[in-house]
Formats: sequence, structure tokens, C-alpha cells
Amino acid sequence: MKKLDAIRKAKSLFMKWNLHKVVKPVSNPFDLAINMGNLSKWREQHPVKGYNDFYQKTWDYNRRYNLYEAIAKDENLFSSAIDYFEFGVAGGQSFRWWLERNKEAASRFFGFDTFEGLPEKWGPFEKGSMAHNLDSLGINDPRAGFYKGLFQQTLIPFLEKYDNSNKKLIHIDSDLFSSALFTMTQLYRFLKPGDILLFDEFAVPQHEFFAFKIFTESFYVDYEVIGAANNYLFVAIKIK
Repeated sequence: MKKLDAIRKAKSLFMKWNLHKVVKPVSNPFDLAINMGNLSKWREQHPVKGYNDFYQKTWDYNRRYNLYEAIAKDENLFSSAIDYFEFGVAGGQSFRWWLERNKEAASRFFGFDTFEGLPEKWGPFEKGSMAHNLDSLGINDPRAGFYKGLFQQTLIPFLEKYDNSNKKLIHIDSDLFSSALFTMTQLYRFLKPGDILLFDEFAVPQHEFFAFKIFTESFYVDYEVIGAANNYLFVAIKIK
């Protein structure tokens, strides 16, 4: 009991002394190192069972399409009715890629984005960066629909009416920890074995990876890694 009282007293003193003002300025490098270590450990513990281009000395944005092609072939995603979700549509390149290759009439494509740029600062990108005008996408396929606004505003009303019958391919390209974590926790009750989570900035350790780690550990999600590209920046996860 004395030891517990001493711990409680120390915690109270730390708050009284505003310890955050001393710790915060020097904590970011340590947080980054810890999360990089967690990412490295995760990679070792979860071998990729499909396409993997690791290790690459250079970064090439177009390698994401090699990953798309590989998982589409392995999971029969071009000739099956799927529900494709994209969180972070931006200019619509990946959204359009999947839309053009899956011709099934029963497939549905749902794009979520503020279309006003990042809602908060992300690394070197300031709030409002990467904004795109929804009308400029030029996507007129009747199977596609877009939901403008913060995910925290648009996803819950959408899911209240969602028909969870098709296999899901969920592309999380939201960059931010907050956006990725919110999205996965809201979709959790709809996930079924065989559904796929596709990440676009997974190797950013304090954002998409950190959100995925917290989500899967908190919800006891069983999964396997079915693809990776650009040194794990692009990663495909299959729900078991």
C-alpha cells in the first residue's frame, strides 16, 4: 500500500510541475524510434505470403500498381463483385484504377474525402495540403459514389444503411493516425474473413502503422499480410 501511495503521489507531482513542458520538446525523436522499432518487429513477425518487393534502394510511386495487380490476381478482385472503399481519394488515381479494372455490375465504389486537404498537419504537410476539387475527378461510373467531409462526419451515417453483402477491399489512404484509427474501428463490425485492408503509407510509423497496431491489438483482429511494396509503404492485409 505504501508503494502504491508513493506512485500516486509522484504522478500528482508530475502533473503539478507541468512535466509535459519539459518532456514534450525532446519526446518526438524517441517516439519515432520506438514506433520504428515496433514496425521492424512487426515485419519480422508477419511474413508476407504474396507479392513483396522488399528491399528497394529507391522509392517509386508506381510500385503500388504492381501490388494492386498481384493481390487482384491472387484474390480474384477483377472478376468478382466487390465493395471498394477508399478513405483519402485525393486526385482519384487509385480509385479510378480499380474502377476501370473491375467491370462487375454488382460492384460498388465508395470514396470518402474532405476534398479540402488534410484536416490537420501531417509531417511536412500543413493542414489543407493535397486538396482536390471533387468535380475535377471526372468519374461518372454509376457504381461510384463520393462522400465529402471528415470521416468522423460521413462514415457513421453511411454505415447505418450499408448492405454488407459483397467482399470488401478497403483502401486506407488517409495518412493521419486519427483518420486511420477512426475508420478501422468503425468498420470493425462489418469485417468478414477474406476482406482486405490496403494501406498507402503503412511504413509511416506514427500514423497508419500505429493506428493499425492499436486497432488489431485492441480488437483482437486475426489477419495475414498478403502483399507489400516500396519497403512496406504499401501493404495489403487480409482478414482471417
